[in-house]
Parts: sequence; C-alpha cells; structure tokens
Amino acid sequence: MTKEMIREMIEQNGVQTPCYLFDVDELTDRVRRIQEELAVCGSGLCFAIKANPFLIPALDAVIPKYEVCSPGELEICRAVCIAGKKIIFSGVVKSEEDIRTALAYPVETITVESYRQWQLLKECAAEVDRKTKVLLRLSSGAQFGMERETVLQVAEELKAVPQLVFGGLHYFAGTQRKGCKYEKELPMLAELMGELREKYGADDMILEYGPGLPTPYFEGDSFENPFEGIQNLAAYIAAQRYPFRVNIELGRYIAASCGHYVTRIVDCKTAEERNYCLVDGGIHHVVYYGQNMAMRRPIVHHIAAGEPDGEEQEYMICGSLCTFADLLVRGLPLRNPQIGDWLVFDQIGAYSVTEAAYLFLSRNLPAVYLYSKEKGIRSVRDSVAAWEINAGKLETYVRK
Repeated sequence: MTKEMIREMIEQNGVQTPCYLFDVDELTDRVRRIQEELAVCGSGLCFAIKANPFLIPALDAVIPKYEVCSPGELEICRAVCIAGKKIIFSGVVKSEEDIRTALAYPVETITVESYRQWQLLKECAAEVDRKTKVLLRLSSGAQFGMERETVLQVAEELKAVPQLVFGGLHYFAGTQRKGCKYEKELPMLAELMGELREKYGADDMILEYGPGLPTPYFEGDSFENPFEGIQNLAAYIAAQRYPFRVNIELGRYIAASCGHYVTRIVDCKTAEERNYCLVDGGIHHVVYYGQNMAMRRPIVHHIAAGEPDGEEQEYMICGSLCTFADLLVRGLPLRNPQIGDWLVFDQIGAYSVTEAAYLFLSRNLPAVYLYSKEKGIRSVRDSVAAWEINAGKLETYVRK
C-alpha cells in the first residue's frame, strides 16, 4: 500500500484518526510466499492470533491452523466462525472451565503446559465422546511448558485415556530472535521426538515449533529480503529429513508488514530550541518491539494536507498523553508540517492493536480498517470510548 493510496483512502472515505489500516492483499500475498518456502520441507503454517485477531477473517482462506491462547481468543474464533479443526488451543493458564469450553467448541488440538493442566484435561476429556489431539509443551526455560521428565510422564499416562490422542510436542522460545537459534533447538527436539516415538509408538507425531523469526522495524534494519528467515529455516529442516512433520508457528513474522498506523498532527510548536509535532494518537496505540523510548526510528511517512515547502527540519513526534514517555519519534525530518497533516507508521500489523496501553488516560481506542483491492476499505472497529471502560460502574457506588 503506497503513500498515495493511503492519502486517497483518508481523503475519500471519511477515515477516522488515529486508526490502524491493515492491507489484506499484502497479508495474504505474504502468507502464500511463506507457504511456498515451507513447501521445501513439507511444513505447515500456524498463525498465533495474539499478534492481531482482526486479521483472522482475511487469513481464513490461506491459513490452515490458528494458535489460540485464551478463552477470549477462542470466543473471537467462534464469532467469526473458525472451524474447530483449525484451532490449537494453547495457553500457560487453563482453568477447568476453559478446557471444557475448548472441548465443547470442539477444538481439534489442545496443549498441555503443566501436570496440573494434564490432570484437568484428563478429567474433562472423560466426559466427552470424541477424540482430541494433545500437544505436550516443552519448557524453554521460562514459565511456559513442562520439563522433559514431566513430558515423558504425561505421554505415558496419555495412553490410558481413549478420548485423547498424543499428537506430539509444542515448543516456542521467544520472539525477534537473531541468528539461527533453531540449529541448536531442533536437534534437541528431534531427539526427544525420537524417544517419544520409540517408547509410545506414536508414528504420526508433529512438532509445533515457534522459531521467533525476526521482523525489521526501524531505519537501519534490513528490508531487502523479507523472506530470508523463513528460507533459511525451511532449508535447514529439509536437510534434516526428520521422520516427523514440523509445523511452523508465526505471528509477528506474518502480520507486521501489512499494518499502518495513521495519526493526525493537531499542534506544532517550538520549545527550548526543539520543534514538536503533537498528534492525536500516541504510545498507547503504537508498540514496536525494541523501540525503547523512541531511541530507534521506525519507518514514518508524512502526508501533507497541502503542498509542503521550505527546508526539512527535525521534529519530536509526541502523542496526546500527559506523560514524558509519550514520545513516538525523536528528530524526524519533516518539511513544514502543518496541523491537519497525517503521519503514517509502517510495519505495525502485529501486536500494537492488542498490546498497546489502550486505557491510559482514558483516550479513545483507535478505529480499525481492512483494505483490499477487491472490497476496498472496510471499517471493522469504530473508535471506542476508553473512559466507559475505566469508569465501569462507578456511578452505582456514588449513588449508594
């Protein structure tokens, strides 16, 4: 989506700002290209919907699996009619009610992240006349998953529960990981998969693997080959000739490039020899992994309402929050910015829409739009009044 296309959408479609604008064509093209790379090693693809649940309807024709990590995410899937066979119900915390709801959905696959979760699942599954696949999550040294000995124990006990089928392992070690960490992790995981196969006779196991491939965000990052990470991973897996299938779980790597954040300049001023542009959005809407108080500069475009003139000067781009922390960009070169101009932040398709500090200072939540050449621009969420959430039922307390 070009700068000119975004300008046209804003000017001709009554787009509210601040807002997120997600390019469905960019998204689906990227997914298809990732799948082409994975075909080299026979791996499937799973989208972690925590990265951006607004993309689910656009992805459903091209994504075979979704990782769903909470009861709320499961309800989003229900609302947009996602088939249970496409859902891996994950999550470090699962209550008995959560497990029952997932089994009743019914999801095809559920993960186990602790021995307590296993006990709950075993009890709940006994009430269901249907088979569900189980992935055992191996810990990578954090709060997620189980240690190796517990994985082996649960795999042994699984054999006695006819409603549950041992499906394999789940492993995810982090995000934005540079280098080829998988060259150390996959041999370890392959060894454990081999032991499980030998002990428990599970011939059709899968390894659900989240490699945490890095995504470029800032000036100075490499944008030249946007598929290098998946190409290298697929080539490595293909060379190993594993006797099991490796499915790749991605969120940020799929979604980041399709997103734009649009915010309007509402004030310009100079103070202490610094130029400032104040915008109607802010850090409560924008989250770049590793941004660190705007010490790194994301890719930002200036869309002038009129004809910009004069020489470029550097501006501090600050948001609408009453905090020193609301600094989006330091020293952004702009040519005569004016009130009413727009700034467009790229690479924002992942996590900002779910991870930002929306409720701080009771500023409104941004509108959300999806765009495709076929359907044009569509609003999928209007601006939401945050004050109503923060006020809750305070009026009932006051009246009493």
